[in-house]
Amino acid sequence: MVTRGRKDSAHLKTESHIIVLKRGSAGFGFNILGGVDKPCFPGNSGIYVAKIRENEAAALDGRLKEGDKVLEAGGVSLVNIQHEEAADVFRNVTNNELVLQIERQVGCEHDNEARSTVEWKPPHLWQHSVKKPKKKRHSSRTFNNGRLPWIVLATSLMTIVIVMGALKLTAVKK
Repeated sequence: MVTRGRKDSAHLKTESHIIVLKRGSAGFGFNILGGVDKPCFPGNSGIYVAKIRENEAAALDGRLKEGDKVLEAGGVSLVNIQHEEAADVFRNVTNNELVLQIERQVGCEHDNEARSTVEWKPPHLWQHSVKKPKKKRHSSRTFNNGRLPWIVLATSLMTIVIVMGALKLTAVKK
């Protein structure tokens, strides 16, 4: 573990880590964001760990964290690279192990005051949702935006028909 200041901002303290991940049944178990064509936030085109997928390789290993900046993967530099090129690096890994060089922000200095950022995440990274929006489901048992079940409507109509029939019968008898 090496602590050093980042070149793009003298106030950030970072740690550099080498992590060897073993491939799981569903890959290495994390998603990435960033790249020169899709920067996570202005002025930073790094490749970041966007999501650690539950119960998959990276989560079970526990060392890789959301918000980590990936500098190198499998011996390939991910600095100043487009997003798809970075994704291809991960897709094309042929070994069952992946060596990652990552950078993690661990603190910052502001006006000679050190602050810890244990759970740091790049500010705009998390505005991009990895989740797909939920589809609105249509149910044949409801109408009027799901407020009134069909059975209530059918029962009401049946009641009206019976009452109308009864009124007709009483009108005919008189």
